[in-house]
Amino acid sequence: MNINTKKSSLLVLLSLVFLFCGCVSQNQTPSEKIKVATTIAPLGDFVKAVGSDKVEVTVLVPPGAEPHTFEPTPSQMKEVANADMYVMNGAGLEFWMDKILQVNKKMAKVDSSRGISFLLEEGGQEDPHTWISLRNARVQVENICQGLIQVDPANRDYYLQNKEDYLQKISVLDRGLNETFAAKKRKIFIVHHPAWTYFARDYGLKQVPLMKNEKEPGPKYLAEVIDLAREDNITTIFVEPEYNPKAAEIIAREMNASIVYLDPLAGNYLDNMAYAGKEIAESLP
Repeated sequence: MNINTKKSSLLVLLSLVFLFCGCVSQNQTPSEKIKVATTIAPLGDFVKAVGSDKVEVTVLVPPGAEPHTFEPTPSQMKEVANADMYVMNGAGLEFWMDKILQVNKKMAKVDSSRGISFLLEEGGQEDPHTWISLRNARVQVENICQGLIQVDPANRDYYLQNKEDYLQKISVLDRGLNETFAAKKRKIFIVHHPAWTYFARDYGLKQVPLMKNEKEPGPKYLAEVIDLAREDNITTIFVEPEYNPKAAEIIAREMNASIVYLDPLAGNYLDNMAYAGKEIAESLP
């Protein structure tokens, strides 16, 4: 074979390689990350745990914001418009959900609370704080996993394995908290905002909230809580960074108690739940 023939053969081979590579790159949609929008950081953690490096997550409600009164910004609506999937908490947390759904009717919608037995708030509505229960979180992770499989069936086994690994971590923490609280004689703890109802149910505790129906307490109710705190020797009040702690501070002064911040909306879900469980347990004799 002469040099010219070799050159011609090499050019043909290179052309075929470039053509093949071009065809592959045009059809590499499976390698693209799935864009997932969700409401709060704990749900974002669930999506990341299951989807890992195959997802890109946008959390709408920022740290310190209150989901009950939050409204998405135009830039966030743009993020939703480009999403492949939206993970909602459900149970009425996202009263603004209709607006979100109108922006992108093609994206998959996952109600992470589907299948959960809801507790009722004082006003008779479903308590939306479902994720503040490791047992509810298991259901939410399952729903998210099924949503990702629906959007990306080619990676079904990948999502299922990640889900099982994360559920194992949830179970370990749940068993530890169950043992901790089972050994406690007193079961009552005081909170500013009643977000810990499912948590209290899981471990046989009683949450006493200062707020009622999203409103600050009146003088009569405050006096009742102060009497309860003195009677049960309660020396801690748990507050959330999203709310003004004034009422909690008043009671804390009256009963010489300390204020401890717990954030139900924090990221790093497992670490945050472990911290909350530790603080609540230490407040009980």
